[in-house]
Amino acid sequence: MKYALLTQVLTLLEEFEATIPAKPEADGPSMEAFAAWLQVRVLPAPAEPVGRAGQPQETEVVIGQLVTYLYRYLRGYSRLALADSPLLTIDDFTYLATTFGHQPLSKTELIRRHIHEIPTGNEIIKRLLAREFLAEQPSTTDRRRKLLTVTPGGQQALFASMGPMRQLAHLAAGTLTAQERSQLVYLLQKLDAFHHPIFAGPRPDTFPDLISRHLPPGAPDDLTPQADTTSDSV
Repeated sequence: MKYALLTQVLTLLEEFEATIPAKPEADGPSMEAFAAWLQVRVLPAPAEPVGRAGQPQETEVVIGQLVTYLYRYLRGYSRLALADSPLLTIDDFTYLATTFGHQPLSKTELIRRHIHEIPTGNEIIKRLLAREFLAEQPSTTDRRRKLLTVTPGGQQALFASMGPMRQLAHLAAGTLTAQERSQLVYLLQKLDAFHHPIFAGPRPDTFPDLISRHLPPGAPDDLTPQADTTSDSV
């Protein structure tokens, strides 16, 4: 029996595992994640991407545009999903859901879980406290630290919104097949694994400082503006 294909697969598996951040508490990467990575790794590169105006654009520019568009679509849909709910925004829902699943939770931890800046997160928490969907009490170990819990009214509002928000999640995935959804999850998790340490770590003071610390290898490191021939700006 010849093992040439098996040798190739083992080599690719070793390459794949080298891209996964070490997590001692995890069981290791899943077969689904390896399959999604393998598809991206071995398939021919697609044609040069184009923007909405039909003009070729850098792949990275198109990624930024499409991620931004998807976020805007979902925010628009969420207003309809919450039209009959006392919750005003998708942030109200996600803050309540996260607190309910991890309570008691500090304000700082809740805000950081949602990748918000402190002032933005505080406004959401203030709104939920004012509507008595959240309650706060001092920590038993540090009286200066406030912990958040979901009130009965908050729980009722959260549970009443679960159905529409679950449908919203399925709407977001559109007509992607199960395999395409797994592949997209793998790619988005890989991007999150790159960006989250930047967000959670010491903040750069300036954009050039951010670039000097975190720009991926092979990316352009000059600040020369490129001509934009389309109207697809993020």
